[in-house]
Amino acid sequence: MANKKWQIEVEGQQCFIELKSGSFVGGGCITLDGKEINKWGTSISGLPPEIKFDVKGKKAEIKSKGFMGTTPVLYVDGKEIK
Repeated sequence: MANKKWQIEVEGQQCFIELKSGSFVGGGCITLDGKEINKWGTSISGLPPEIKFDVKGKKAEIKSKGFMGTTPVLYVDGKEIK
């Protein structure tokens, strides 16, 4: 299971991104400020390799890293968000 939360600032405004993913074959979703913006069905790792979306006009993506691609990493405008 890969659940992760990020709080970032974009154009002076706070944004909250949450990723919820089931274990191994479960689906999942991404919320932005509490609103679901992306949803997927079953996947071997429970997390697609890349999920692209916009955050207040900025390009964002979550990539699967680590063993079996189970670690989600957020990038906004190409920069990794820790």
